[in-house]
Amino acid sequence: MFIVLTRYIFRQAAGPFLMATGVLTGIIWLTQALKMLDVLITQGQTLGTFFEMSLLALPSAVNTVLPIALFCALLYALNKLISDSELIVMFSAGISRWAIAFPVMLLTALTVIVVIVLNVYLMPAGMRELRSKLFEIRGDIATSLVREGAFTNPVSGLTVYVRSRTPEGGIRGILVHDERVPGQPVTYMAETGELVRAPEGARLVMYNGNIERVSRTTQKNQSPVSLLYFDKYTYDLSQYSAAHQVTEYEARERYLGELFNPASNDFYGQQFKHRLRAEGHDRLVAALYPIMFVMIALASLLPAPFNRRGYTMRIALGAAAAVIARVIGFGLINFAATQPAAIPLIYLLPLSICGVCAALVSGMTFERMRRQVASWLGIKPTIRRARG
Repeated sequence: MFIVLTRYIFRQAAGPFLMATGVLTGIIWLTQALKMLDVLITQGQTLGTFFEMSLLALPSAVNTVLPIALFCALLYALNKLISDSELIVMFSAGISRWAIAFPVMLLTALTVIVVIVLNVYLMPAGMRELRSKLFEIRGDIATSLVREGAFTNPVSGLTVYVRSRTPEGGIRGILVHDERVPGQPVTYMAETGELVRAPEGARLVMYNGNIERVSRTTQKNQSPVSLLYFDKYTYDLSQYSAAHQVTEYEARERYLGELFNPASNDFYGQQFKHRLRAEGHDRLVAALYPIMFVMIALASLLPAPFNRRGYTMRIALGAAAAVIARVIGFGLINFAATQPAAIPLIYLLPLSICGVCAALVSGMTFERMRRQVASWLGIKPTIRRARG
């Protein structure tokens, strides 16, 4: 019977959890994708590149929504079990609160494993690859040049116009105006051409055109304009691309080892050592927050007496407690970035909340907890005498 009950409650919680995870992940993924959309459009990238970059940002979105989705799903599942009087029947059959919480904790354990994998490997790996892709797109001067019927300025002082593109990948009606050297503008015009990507960099090969050079420092009786016709001319585009990618990764792009022990030649890591260490502890403590959220949900609804009016107030109080606890957690991370002595508080917050919620689920009241804590601290309880 216990196995059947475990499966039933697990399914009741897992269904809403997967649905909430999908919805919340989609919302956050959409907000992140819209930020990249502008870069992709201006750089002339394909739809496949857009989805590839969106998938790279997905681990960060999933890592954010998993604890929230688990909390919302558990509140929904427990409220449904109570509203349908199923929990009352279970309690009447002698099933304890912790037996009901067991399948929920199994789902929580799976969530914690996923959160650990995301924080330790998938999220920093995805953010690194995303940064590399963005760097390649911004440095892909060849793709941004080929925009039909539009004047583009890939770099300051360079203007490119392409009249049309052929289905075979060729281009027609090319104009390149280079005025990076003050007083000596150069204009390239060609009937046809093509973009060639070589190991040395991108090349624009032009056919049947001319090069017009203007010099304002010519001598007397010498024309300031020189015109050169060509059958084939190769224009080097690699000079406009960045030569090397910056390897100073930010906090979200670093693995745990790089957060806690940055290399001695890592300028960024040595400069922001305390901030990176706080980020590392935030990655580790992230595994405790799904447990904390689940314990808050269990403490909000499992000990609740039967109420025909519903449990809206208890759900609201549980949600408020979860939000306040998470906000305090963010504040402790920021505080620990400047005050390393506050790092134990990062772990103490979710652990203490889990302890209080576990006591509430076990049937202990706040008054009994207050007396228990007072006895541990050696504080004698005050005795109030009745008046009269």
